[in-house]
Amino acid sequence: MTLEFVLFRHGHSLANLESRVVSSLEHGTKKTGGPFGTGFGLSDRGRGEVKESVASLLEYILQSTSSGTTSQIRIVASPFLRTQHTAHLIHESIQQKSLEFDQLTVKGEIETDKDLRERFFGEFELATPSDNIYDQVWIEDSRNPFHRSFGVESVNEVTERATGVVRRVESEEQTGQESAVKTWVILVSHGDALQILQTAMKGWSGDRHREVEHLNTANWRHVAWCDSLKDAHSGALNA
Repeated sequence: MTLEFVLFRHGHSLANLESRVVSSLEHGTKKTGGPFGTGFGLSDRGRGEVKESVASLLEYILQSTSSGTTSQIRIVASPFLRTQHTAHLIHESIQQKSLEFDQLTVKGEIETDKDLRERFFGEFELATPSDNIYDQVWIEDSRNPFHRSFGVESVNEVTERATGVVRRVESEEQTGQESAVKTWVILVSHGDALQILQTAMKGWSGDRHREVEHLNTANWRHVAWCDSLKDAHSGALNA
């Protein structure tokens, strides 16, 4: 069994459209409010860019699937509207593509995991302009990944919950897999959460998370633990 992880950031959202911080479960999941009274899901631009991006991801997966092997795709998403909308577009695209290629299958329905939620930005919730706000927080992050200035969720807290998702999935996928099956797990989440998760998987300290190449909306990235952490995880899972 081979297990691969792909990080997929949600498409351009109505929160992005308004340059508004929407980081709480309360505001991020509800279907009211926002510029059109429908919550802060994807914008028209976001839906288009997700469809385009997932097409490139599926081509990448198919090219990485050797003859005689099946690639099954599992989708785990944040509960926010913008990530749920993104996950459903990904799921639909996989189903359509699997009709053309029998090497490609989707594993079950979309799973929702609140540990993939957006980083909470405390007193800045619903404030604008979001880019200026994020810059303020990131400056503090670079000084101390444990800080909770402005009431924000610390980098360390995000690291613990985001890496916890990866560890749980690894544990679940250790049993019951055929050797000819490669499982691709797509984690659909948010900018800061994915930035911080990548930092941890590289084995870097949390204060360096802005050094990781940024994932723009609807962008994806194939990731793996760094060698030292990969060995540690393999040992723990096989113990």
